Amino acid sequence: MYKIPWLLRMALAVTALVMTSLLVTAAVLDPSPAGMGTHEQLGLNPCYFPEKLGIPCPACGMTTSWAHLMNGNVRASAEVNLGGFLLAATSLFCVPWFIVSAIKGHWIFLRMTDGRVLVFLVSWLLVTMADWVIRRLLL
Repeated sequence: MYKIPWLLRMALAVTALVMTSLLVTAAVLDPSPAGMGTHEQLGLNPCYFPEKLGIPCPACGMTTSWAHLMNGNVRASAEVNLGGFLLAATSLFCVPWFIVSAIKGHWIFLRMTDGRVLVFLVSWLLVTMADWVIRRLLL
C-alpha cells in the first residue's frame, strides 16, 4: 500500500478546506437568472468579456453553475456552464476523498497520480472550451 508523504497529506487537507469553502460560498449565493454574474454578489467586478467584447468568456457562468449545483439544481448547473458543473461535482467528490486519504495516510478509492491529474485537467479544459464554442459562439 502506498503511504502518502506528510507534506502531501497536509496539501490534501488544505486543498479540501479550500474546496469546502468554495462549495459553502456557492451554496449561500443566489444563482443569477441571467446565467452569469453571480460572482458580483461577492463584491467582484463584472466579467470583462461581455462588458467590453460583447461575448461571454469560457468562465462566464462558472459561479452561477456552482451556485445552482449547491442549491440542488443539477440540470441548471450543467446548462449554465458545463465546465463549472464538472469542476463543482469533482470538488464534491474530492473533499471527502482528500480528507480521508490525508487522515489515513494512504489513498482511498484510487491513488492520485500525475497522469490522472493531467488527464482530468486536460479533459476539463476541453469540455469547458467545447461548451463555450458551441453554446456561446455557434448558437
